Amino acid sequence: MSTNVGFLKGHISSHEPFVLSSGATALVPKYEPTFKKWGGPLLNNTFGGKAVLDVSGSPAFAELAIAELFRRAGFSARWAETYGRGSRLPKFMLSWNDTSYGEQDDCPIGECWVMDALRRIAELNGGSYSGCWDVIAWKGDRLVFAESKRSKKDRIRDSQRHWLEAGLKSGLAPGNFLVVEWDTIN
Repeated sequence: MSTNVGFLKGHISSHEPFVLSSGATALVPKYEPTFKKWGGPLLNNTFGGKAVLDVSGSPAFAELAIAELFRRAGFSARWAETYGRGSRLPKFMLSWNDTSYGEQDDCPIGECWVMDALRRIAELNGGSYSGCWDVIAWKGDRLVFAESKRSKKDRIRDSQRHWLEAGLKSGLAPGNFLVVEWDTIN
C-alpha cells in the first residue's frame, strides 16, 4: 500500500478511503504537507482565485508545488489540467505564466507508456479525461496520480472518484494514486 515515493517516506500518516461502485473500498495513501504562502508581488491571474504559494522563491499554485516535490525526488511530473478540454488530453504544465489559462505553455508528456496509461484510463472513464488527477508523476516504471486538496476547503469530486475507479480497472493499484491534502503557513 506504499507509493514508493522518496520524499514521502515517513510522511504517509493516513489513507483516504474511496468506496467503489462494486462496494469495495480502495485505501489511497494521503500526504499532508504545508506550503509557505507567497509573500511577493500579487499575480494578475490566479486561475479563479487559487492560493498562491512560495515554491523555491517563485509564485506557484499547489499543483505546481506538488509536481516540484516529485521532481526533487527524481520523478518527471506535470500539472494535468482538464479545464475546458472536454474529451481532449489535459493541458500538461510545468509552470504558470502570469497570463490567462489559454496562454499557458503545454508541455506534452513524451513517454509513450505514460500516455498509453492515460488513454486507457480515459477510455474506461467513458472516453473522457474529466476527473484526471492534478499531478502525473513517473520515474522508471512507477506512475503516480496525485490529487491536490486544500485542507478543510476542498473535497474529492465524483469525477475524480470515477477517474480513480477507471485507473484501478486499467490495472493500477491504490498505491499509484495519492491524495495531497495541503495547508499553508506564513
